[in-house]
Amino acid sequence: MTPVALCAPDKLRGALNAHEAAKAMAEGCRQAGWDAIEHPLADGGEGTCDAIVVGRSGRREMISTRDAIGRPRKAALGVLPDGTCVVEAAEAIGLMHIPRNRRDVMRATSAGIAPLVLAALDLGAPRVVVGLGGSATVDGGLGLLIGLGLRAFDSDGNVLRGRGLDLPAVARLELGGLDPRLAQTELVVALDVESPLAGPDGAAPVFGPQKGASPAEVIVLDAGLARLGDLYGEHAQRPGAGAAGGLGAACFLLGATPVPGAELVMRETGFAARLAAADLVLTAEGAVDAQSAAGKTVARVAQAARSADVPCVIFGGRVDDDVEALYAIGASAVLGIGRGARPIRQALRESGADLRAAARAVCTLRN
Repeated sequence: MTPVALCAPDKLRGALNAHEAAKAMAEGCRQAGWDAIEHPLADGGEGTCDAIVVGRSGRREMISTRDAIGRPRKAALGVLPDGTCVVEAAEAIGLMHIPRNRRDVMRATSAGIAPLVLAALDLGAPRVVVGLGGSATVDGGLGLLIGLGLRAFDSDGNVLRGRGLDLPAVARLELGGLDPRLAQTELVVALDVESPLAGPDGAAPVFGPQKGASPAEVIVLDAGLARLGDLYGEHAQRPGAGAAGGLGAACFLLGATPVPGAELVMRETGFAARLAAADLVLTAEGAVDAQSAAGKTVARVAQAARSADVPCVIFGGRVDDDVEALYAIGASAVLGIGRGARPIRQALRESGADLRAAARAVCTLRN
């Protein structure tokens, strides 16, 4: 009987999306004489909507919205056969959509997610899954909430728009205008981190700089998130409140149930059934390091494979020295796919070929 490899990668950021990575891996497996199952995954950030829609045979509807800095944009809303809708924050307000010279975290807002949520409600979705991660914002989710009907005021009674620079001025929230359909809809939020809203490990200090925040802006944003957290109350104290620049806290305020993103995508796409048919699991991400074991896709895949007594190989575009934790949770091997020293642009361009060759080599060794 021909052995079967389950190819279940996340994206390799800057090089391959998860679908492209799964295809490359599968091609390598087939070159070695194996059968291959392509099963792209995600962790709640970029690619979450596509992974679930493909895995569940759903459809994509393009919704008119605006990106984090207010430019018109079309973003995909996933619609599944059971009526569940999938909203991916990065589709609307993703950092990857903003050129480096246009990134302005103080003026960026999460308001662009609201049209996707409202479109899901218009479709009568009984359940809405919101994938966080990859956002260009640090607004505590205030823009999203305002887009859904909340009103925010400063101490003088002026209405605020819900941008990063508005956070230090927030004095009062009126929740009465929130769309009443939200209370009748099951909300699930897929988290890729468990960061707190504010403080040294909060959204502004940890993620603000990569979104373009200066050291001075980080201080202002962190103080503003702490102020907003007082108004959000207990919702701001939950693990993951700081995800996506504080979108986690806003979703908790709406009553959302948190689920680790990779776990949710695996469950929604029927990963367990695919795993039951596999003799080997191959997974991948762009950078494999000590943090990969903390709930990232490759770690969840390795844990599931160990539970099913199936060997699992993790590939990385870059693999750091400290990956011992991945072996401890179930990885059979952690391998870099790079072949020789190359300029970074060339390495990114050739990632598909590298991943295909690595998958072929592993499967050939197991023949």
